[in-house]
Amino acid sequence: MNKKKHLGIIIISVAIAVICVVTFFLNFLSLNKFDNIFEQFIGKTADTTRGDTLGADTQYYKSDFESAADLYAYETDLVAEMAMEGATLLENKGTLPLAKGTSLSLFSHSSVDLVSGGSGSGSGSFELTADLKEGLENAGLEVNETLWNFYKSGNGSGYTRGAGSINYGASLDWRINECPLSKIIAEPNLAQTFDGTVAMFVLSRTGGEGADLARDMAAYGGESGRHYLEPDKTELEIIDYLNKNFDEVILLVNANNVMELGWVEDYENITAVINFPGAGRFGTYGLGYMLTGLDKDEKEISASGHLVDTVAYDSFSSPAMQNMGDYNYEGTNYYYVNYAEGIYVGYKYYETRYEDVLVQRDGAGSYDYAQTVQYPFGYGLSYTKFVWSDFEVSAANAETGEITVSLNVKNNGDRAGKEVVQVYMQAPYTEGGIEKSSVALVGFHKTGNLAPGADEDVNITINLKDFISYDDEEYKTYVLEAGTYYITAATDAHKALNNILAARGDIDEGKLVAAGGLDEAENAPDTSFVGTYVQAETDATTYSVGADGEKITNRFDYAELSDAKYLSRTNWSAMENDGLRYGTASNVASGAEIGGKQWSHSITSQLKAELDSRDSRRPESEKVLTGYGFGMDGELDLIDMRGKPFDDRGWDDILKQITLDELSLLVDECGYCSPVVHSINKPKVTDLDGPAGLNLVVGHGSVPIGTDPDTGDEIKSMTWPSEYLLASTWDEDYAFLMGQGMGEDGLYGEVEGWYGPAVNIHRTPFAGRNFEYYSEDSFISGIFGHEAVRGAATKGMYAFLKHFALNDQETHRDHLGIVTWAGEQAIREIYLKPFEMVIEDNYVTINYNEPVKNENGETTGYTMKQTQVPAATGIMSSFNRIGPTWAGGNYNLLTEVLRNEWGFNGFVLTDYEVASYMFTDQCLEAGGDAKLKTVGLAGNMLFGYSLEDAENIDEQPYARTAAHHILYTVVNSAGMNGYVHGVEYVNGFAYYKIILIVWDVLAAAGVGVLIFFLVKKIRRNRKIAA
Repeated sequence: MNKKKHLGIIIISVAIAVICVVTFFLNFLSLNKFDNIFEQFIGKTADTTRGDTLGADTQYYKSDFESAADLYAYETDLVAEMAMEGATLLENKGTLPLAKGTSLSLFSHSSVDLVSGGSGSGSGSFELTADLKEGLENAGLEVNETLWNFYKSGNGSGYTRGAGSINYGASLDWRINECPLSKIIAEPNLAQTFDGTVAMFVLSRTGGEGADLARDMAAYGGESGRHYLEPDKTELEIIDYLNKNFDEVILLVNANNVMELGWVEDYENITAVINFPGAGRFGTYGLGYMLTGLDKDEKEISASGHLVDTVAYDSFSSPAMQNMGDYNYEGTNYYYVNYAEGIYVGYKYYETRYEDVLVQRDGAGSYDYAQTVQYPFGYGLSYTKFVWSDFEVSAANAETGEITVSLNVKNNGDRAGKEVVQVYMQAPYTEGGIEKSSVALVGFHKTGNLAPGADEDVNITINLKDFISYDDEEYKTYVLEAGTYYITAATDAHKALNNILAARGDIDEGKLVAAGGLDEAENAPDTSFVGTYVQAETDATTYSVGADGEKITNRFDYAELSDAKYLSRTNWSAMENDGLRYGTASNVASGAEIGGKQWSHSITSQLKAELDSRDSRRPESEKVLTGYGFGMDGELDLIDMRGKPFDDRGWDDILKQITLDELSLLVDECGYCSPVVHSINKPKVTDLDGPAGLNLVVGHGSVPIGTDPDTGDEIKSMTWPSEYLLASTWDEDYAFLMGQGMGEDGLYGEVEGWYGPAVNIHRTPFAGRNFEYYSEDSFISGIFGHEAVRGAATKGMYAFLKHFALNDQETHRDHLGIVTWAGEQAIREIYLKPFEMVIEDNYVTINYNEPVKNENGETTGYTMKQTQVPAATGIMSSFNRIGPTWAGGNYNLLTEVLRNEWGFNGFVLTDYEVASYMFTDQCLEAGGDAKLKTVGLAGNMLFGYSLEDAENIDEQPYARTAAHHILYTVVNSAGMNGYVHGVEYVNGFAYYKIILIVWDVLAAAGVGVLIFFLVKKIRRNRKIAA
C-alpha cells in the first residue's frame, strides 16, 4: 500500500517537473536563441515604425509600377523575352522558323515536366511555371493533344525524371527513367496522331545544390560507363524511331549543364537543335516566339542566343575533369580538389591547344580539334544572314587604357534579327613564360533587331586591363608584357582564333580547321577583322596597385601544391593517361552514391594540423588589440549616416552606441536577415535566396508580393531564367533588368537583401550548380554579374555576390570544407576576376534626406538630396577552403584582396552555417562580418555567441569593424524606407508567441491542477497513516 501511495506522488511530481522544464526551455529558446528562426518559419504580423517624419518623403526607393499585378505582368513578358533571346540554335536544316499553326508531337516525359530551374537556393515556385504546351500554343503553334495526354496522365505518366540533388545533397536521384519506346508503340491509336506533325524530342537534365551530376549511371538505373550528360539507351531508341518515322525532328536540349551532342550527327532527320537551359516561369513563351520567329507583338525576330560554354564531343576531354569529384585525404574526413588545369578552363584550353598543335609546339601531344570540339564557345545560328564591314581598332587611350573596336553590321538576309559581335584578344606568349590562352574574350555587343537590309554601326570599348596577365613567379603581380596583341571581332572563339592565326602569317591557312559540328566554310578566317595593339615595353607597374595604393602581390602561394603536376603550354601531353590527376584510385563506399570514381592521397602531419586549426592567416602584426566603448550614450540614428562616406567620422559615434549584446547577435546570426539594433534605430531587414528569384526559407517557394485584384489570388515573386540561359542572350541589359526586377519584387515583398547573383565558373560540365553560374568564361560572368548587382541596387536591394571563391563543385563542399588547391595565376585570372569586375566602377545614385534646421538648431523638416554610393556592397563567402584555410575565414582573401586591393567596404556574409569548421572568431579576424546562421551548429546552440565571453573578448574590435560594414550596407538600402531621425522600428508580433502564450496558460493550469491533486493525495496519505 505504501509503495502505491509513493508511486502516485512520484508520478504527479515528475509530470509537474516535466511541464515546468519544457515550458522554461520553450520560453527561453524562443525569446533568446530561436526567436529569429521561429519568426521566419512561422511568420509574424508586418513590422511597423513610430515617430514623426515631419512630412518628409521617406520612400527612398519607389516601385515603377502601380501594383504588384502590373509588376507581375511586366516581368512575365520580360522573362519570355529573355528566354527568346537566350535560346541558342545549334543546327537548322530549314526546319525553323515554324509557321503558325504547325502541329508538334512532343516526345519524352520531360515534355510535360520541363526543367525550368534547379534545386536548392536557385529554386522557386516551379508549380507556377507555364508548361511547354502552354508556351507553344501561346505562340500560335499546335500540340498533339493525344501524345501530350499520354505523358501527362496516360500510360506514359508513370515515368518521371529523378530530382537530382535532394535536400542539398542529402540524397541523390539521377535517374532518367524515360518512358520506353515499346509503351509508345503499344498505345492504341497513338501513332496515327503523328501524321502531319513535326516531332520534338525534349532532352532534359536537372541540377541542384549540394551534389554534382553523376559521372556513372550504374547506381541510377543506367549503364556502367555512361554518364548523366549523354542520352541513355531508352532515349536513343525513341530518337532512332523518330529519325525513321519523321522527316523533321527538333531536338530541344533542356539541360542545366552542357550535354554531349556528338550522337546527333548519326541522325540525318534531326533537322534542328536548340540549347534551352532552365528558363524560369514563363520561359516557354519565349521558346514559342523563337520557334516561330515572331515575338509577342507579332514582330519578326530570329534566333539570337549564343553558347557561353564549349560543347565538346566528350565531356571528360576537359583537363579539369581529371581533378573533379571525390578526393579524400587518407585516414581523415577531409576532402580535396586540385585545379591542375591552371588557367586552361573551357575554350581557353580547347582553343589554345589547337594553336599549339598547329605550330607544333613541343609537348603539344596528340590532339584533333575537329574531333574534340563540336560547337565552340560563343557559337549560335540565326534565321538570317549578317555581313560585317569597316572593322577598325583605335589607339589605346594613354590615361584610361581604353580601345574602341568599331565595325558595321548589316542584315543581308530576308528576316529581321539580332547579331552578336564578340571581341577577342591574343596576348604575346613566350614559351616557358607566363601562361596565356590563345584567345580571351574582352568585349561583346548585341545589335538591335535589324530589319532586312538595315545596318548598325557597332562600337565596343575594350580595356588594356583585360589584356594583362598575372605573373606569380618573377614580378608577383599583374603585368602587360611587351609585344604585339592581336584583336579581332568574330562570331565565336574558334573563328576569332582562326582570324588571328591567319593574320599572323606563321601558319599555313590550309591547316586551319572548323569545329566538328560546323562546315569549313562557316569558319573561314577573315584577316580584315584583325587589328593590333603594340606594347613597347613590359609594364609591371600600372596594374600592380589596387585601391588606395595597395600593392597587388602574391597572396595564395600556400594554396598551390608543390608535389602536383600543373598544366602548361609546354606540357599538354601531361594530360595523357590522366597524368594531371592528383590521387590514386580508392575503393570508397560512397562511390555508388556519388556516381563517380573515388581517389585518395596521403596527408602530412603538418597539413593535418593546419586543417584542424582555426587559423585565419592574419599576421600577428595585423591583429587588433585596441579596446572600444560599447553601449555609450549618443544622439545619432543609423538613418543619419545614409549617403555618408564609409570613413565619415559619424560612424565612430554610431558604433559606440551599439551594445555588446546587439553586436554579438549582429555578427553571429544574420541568417536570412540582419537583426534589429534598437540603440541606433536600425530596423530588422530581410535577406533571401536566390539566383533565380526571391524564395522563402521554408520550402523555397517564391515570396508573396501582392494580390491579383481580379481573381484575389496571391501573386508571388518571379522565377527568373537561370544565369546560364541569361548569359546565353549575350545582352547584359537583361542582367540589369533581372536585377532591377529582383529589387522590385523586394519592394513589394519587403525583402532588402538578395543571396545572389553567383559568378562562379563552369569549371567542368558536371558541377551541380552550373545553372546558377553564367559561364565557363570569367569576363562574360563579370559583365553579367556587374549589371545584375547594379540593377538590384537601383531599387535599394543589396546583393550578396557569391560564392567567394573557388566554389566550383558541390561534392564534399561543406564536408569540413573541401580543400581547394590552385595556383595564384588561375585563382586571380579565372576565379576572382568576375568578383573584381562586379565590384570595380559600379555605382548607383541614391536619395537621402538632409535635415532643415531653424535658428535654434531644431529640425523642422527635410530636403531630399542625392549622392552616389557603391552598387556592390555584399559578398557571400564559400564553404570550401583555399588551400587549408576556410574561404569564409581567410584573411588573404577577405582582407588583403577583397578589402585592401579592391577597396570593398561592404558586408561579407558566410554561406549557411552547416559545419563545425565555420568559426565566428576566425570569420571576424579574417575580415568577414557575419554568419548566415539560424540555429547554430558551430557555436553554443542554446546560449549563442557572446562577445562578452572571455574566449571572445579579443574579437570585439573585429566585430566592431564588421558592424561598420553591415550598417554601411543596410543604411544605403531600401531597408531604410520610412525612416528619418527619431523614427523607431517596431517588430511585428510573431505568430509563434500566440502558440507559446496558449502553452504557458495551459501549462500553468495543468501544473495548478497537478499541484491540487498532489496536495490532496499527500493529505489523504497522512490521514491514512494517522
